[in-house]
Amino acid sequence: MKLQIHSIVVALTVIAALTVATDASAQVSDSQTFTVTVPSNLSITAPVDAALTHDQSNSNQAFPSQAWTVVGNSLSGVTVSFATASPFVHTSDPSYKRDAQLGLAVTTSSGPGTWTVSQATDVTDYDNSDNTATVTATSNGTSSATFALAVSFITDTYGSFPSGDYATTVTGTVTAN
Repeated sequence: MKLQIHSIVVALTVIAALTVATDASAQVSDSQTFTVTVPSNLSITAPVDAALTHDQSNSNQAFPSQAWTVVGNSLSGVTVSFATASPFVHTSDPSYKRDAQLGLAVTTSSGPGTWTVSQATDVTDYDNSDNTATVTATSNGTSSATFALAVSFITDTYGSFPSGDYATTVTGTVTAN
């Protein structure tokens, strides 16, 4: 009987050893994932305010092109618009106005997205209650760009409007497509 117990103990010990040896096999491959979250970046940066003195001719008064910077990392691209809040308005007497003209061109861009200017020029027409001029561009993917914004004071006939400062504000807006 001792021999039988001894044989059973030996058999159980061998089975336990084989079970432990099978479970102790080493893992030979594994992996780890690294993720970077890039936040949405839609931004527009205007240049400093601009001023000029009228040259006293009948010519429209064009400001030097203004460089606006736009960044848009939306996969579907972005749309940027530049709009006047009003025509040029006399700062001392708002009843006197002159029309404003906007023009838009892409000067530089980077990234896989391509820019298309969809509305290149526009003019206010305060006589017909059109107080807004808007120009727009669209990208078809992630891209940044510098835009040349042209702003002109429409003169018509010099001397047909009072002296003083006339001002308008252009607001740039960028939105994801």
